[in-house]
Amino acid sequence: MADAPFAWEDLAKYKAEGRLLDGYPDDQRTFFAPRDDIHGLLAALLDSAQHSIVVNMFGYDDDQLNQIIHGKLADEKVYVQMSLDRSQSSGAHEKQILAKWANDAFGNSIAIGTSSVHNAISHLKIVIVDGVYTVKGSTNWSLSGEQQQDNELTLSRNAVVAAETRAILDLNHDFMLKQMVGTKLDMTKLLASTTREAMPPLPAHPATP
Repeated sequence: MADAPFAWEDLAKYKAEGRLLDGYPDDQRTFFAPRDDIHGLLAALLDSAQHSIVVNMFGYDDDQLNQIIHGKLADEKVYVQMSLDRSQSSGAHEKQILAKWANDAFGNSIAIGTSSVHNAISHLKIVIVDGVYTVKGSTNWSLSGEQQQDNELTLSRNAVVAAETRAILDLNHDFMLKQMVGTKLDMTKLLASTTREAMPPLPAHPATP
């Protein structure tokens, strides 16, 4: 369980200074490792999930965060979707974590794979909680990433940001699931285009009467 409850109005306690700069956007908070308590913030946020946790994570090696996620996996009231990069799932510690997940249980969907372009790494470090809170940034879920390395983490409570991000995470997750099916699918048809197509022109503004 998290050490402290999650409350948006009380997030300054996770800053090294114990306060936020004046003028911060109402729906955004930014934290920096190793200065701020990113681990405590993530633990409190994940523990607060009532409906859903959607994760796309490159580095996943934090035992406490995994324990909280595991509790949500066991809760049929909470949907948990996890997309992990294939290269990060082969370590000894990661394999121990993977073995404990109940991927076949109701409301759980876990996929391990790559990017849809040239099977590159899936480098996102994102979690969406309850369709409202979105965490982005450079921070992997490891104690070194949260407490030793220079990393940034931005937390948003903007539902539009959450909706746009969720659409991307769902596409990534779907591709990874299809990868896991194996040779029964022709994966070449699913690979994303490597060329940037020109955007169609915007419609003309209506004439002013």
